[in-house]
Amino acid sequence: MAESVSVRLDKDSMKQLNQLNKYDKGQKSSLLREVVELGIKDKRLEIALEKFRKNEATAFKAAEIAGVSLSEFLDALKQNNLTFHYSIEDLREEFEDL
Repeated sequence: MAESVSVRLDKDSMKQLNQLNKYDKGQKSSLLREVVELGIKDKRLEIALEKFRKNEATAFKAAEIAGVSLSEFLDALKQNNLTFHYSIEDLREEFEDL
């Protein structure tokens, strides 16, 4: 079941939302839900990339955090110019997680 939430937006954000709504020609609430979903997806990937960069998560775990497949996460590493660090111990941990 969906929950309602109240959010305060500054004038510029509200102006941009209204402009988007004109182009989309839908309901503002559904547009806002879509924008939030895209933001959540981007934030999950950002957190996963940072955890991987700091060696706090394996590629497999980071992909899980991001909510994407391992191959999609590896593509994101490449797009963000991050090197793939992977050790035998990482492989063992991932096998244990499976």
